[in-house]
Amino acid sequence: MSARSRLRTIAAAAGVLILVQAIAMGLYWAVERRRDAGRPGRPFAVERLHDGQRAPDAAFEQPDGTSLRAAALRGRPVLLHFWATWCAPCRAELPRLLELGQQLERAGRLQVVAVSVDENWEVVRAFFGGEVPPGVVRAGSPAVQQRFGVSTLPDTFLVEADGRMSLRFTGARDWRAPEATTLLLGQERPAP
Repeated sequence: MSARSRLRTIAAAAGVLILVQAIAMGLYWAVERRRDAGRPGRPFAVERLHDGQRAPDAAFEQPDGTSLRAAALRGRPVLLHFWATWCAPCRAELPRLLELGQQLERAGRLQVVAVSVDENWEVVRAFFGGEVPPGVVRAGSPAVQQRFGVSTLPDTFLVEADGRMSLRFTGARDWRAPEATTLLLGQERPAP
């Protein structure tokens, strides 16, 4: 191989490496921008769902093996939260969300249902130190996530008492933020 041919090969390889690095940096910045929306001190980003779409009537698996149908949750607002034990932002966010959920449930204002997409109960039980708290269920199948359109974890939906999905929170949030309570208590929710 001639010296000129080697130089062309090296230049082509360098070009490919630069292209791959540029793509990786672009992906990194996209992920960081999405994460910024959920960090404390950042705006409490929310997607308002105005099309009146009803929550799919999926069946969730409860820790005791029984099923909980989404339709059975109608009657008061439900915060439906999709998460996994292997998802770092989920692990950081979930304790605060469950704490807020307990406060709002005691006040009779809102129910929180945390839907684990993990493959089995063993990992979920281990995550909670053996005792799964109330309100934690398992999707049981990837089809449940697909029916809700979940593509990123964590992903959270506010389902109104009539079963209509009104708000979506994609990515982790600081559920202690005042904006969270304001949104969840209905003071800034979209009209039906």
